[in-house]
Amino acid sequence: MLTQLNAQILNHLLSQNSWAADRLRRFAGKTIELSLPPMQTRLFILDRGEFAIAPADAEVHARMSLPPAAALRLLTEGQLDATQLHIDGDTELATEVGKVLQNLRWEYEEDLSHLIGDIPAHELVSFGRRAAAETMRQATSLAGMFAEYWLEEQPLIAKRRHLERFSREVDALRDDTERLAKRLEKLEQAL
Repeated sequence: MLTQLNAQILNHLLSQNSWAADRLRRFAGKTIELSLPPMQTRLFILDRGEFAIAPADAEVHARMSLPPAAALRLLTEGQLDATQLHIDGDTELATEVGKVLQNLRWEYEEDLSHLIGDIPAHELVSFGRRAAAETMRQATSLAGMFAEYWLEEQPLIAKRRHLERFSREVDALRDDTERLAKRLEKLEQAL
């Protein structure tokens, strides 16, 4: 069952982040419903600070939900847009569970070492980090090349100095227009 797997994964992460279980223990016996599309699950907090799947008829003390776009951003970028998080019920419980879930870190090198050994796991993770860093460097370089092309060769993006000059010219035009309006007003009053 998918929700049982979710609880097992969360409990595995909690075991790797001992601080998290300590923070959840004070909410033992409470149930929270998490809705991160397409997943929705009800979790019961156990005395040892772990999660269990709550029965369908369990009283829900707090509900947390994110719209699909915010859930995708959370999964891909690790960024939570708190303005899109919807909380009902016990806000202290929901806030604490949210902090715990957001700050859980997966010790993938440790898990991998159980499968292939310490040294191969370390080397594989090191390779993965180097590959990710190189990919990021190349993506940044490519973005810089496109930005330069769009600024210099095929101007689609305005340069900062051009925007600043345009802004100053608009301000000067606005001031001139206000002065002209005042002069016209004085002339109308004089007539």
